[in-house]
Amino acid sequence: MLVRVTEHEHDVDRVIDLVDPAKDLVPQLGILGLEIDSEISKMFPELRRGPGVIVVARAATAGPASGLQSGDVIHSVNGITVIGLDGLRSAVEKLKPNDPVAIQIERQGKLMYLAFENE
Repeated sequence: MLVRVTEHEHDVDRVIDLVDPAKDLVPQLGILGLEIDSEISKMFPELRRGPGVIVVARAATAGPASGLQSGDVIHSVNGITVIGLDGLRSAVEKLKPNDPVAIQIERQGKLMYLAFENE
């Protein structure tokens, strides 16, 4: 019996080449992200909600222990809807040290919240 082995491509691998670390870094969260625009939406038709930022990778720089993973889509931070990278940066820049943070994400088709304390 012959068994073929194939490497399963992670969904985020499709967009890794679109990331520019100089402009797509969100240092407060320690992630590299991409805005969900019309092109990205076509690549991820299974997304339940529209606007947001997809986490492409965790950055080498230390960020908070947020629980964010590659492939997560960030939809809001503390109730503020995230439209794109500028909106995400703006929302997290307003946070003070030790502020509680609740991020609404979409992970594998499920909407959920990640909660942590800002560093």
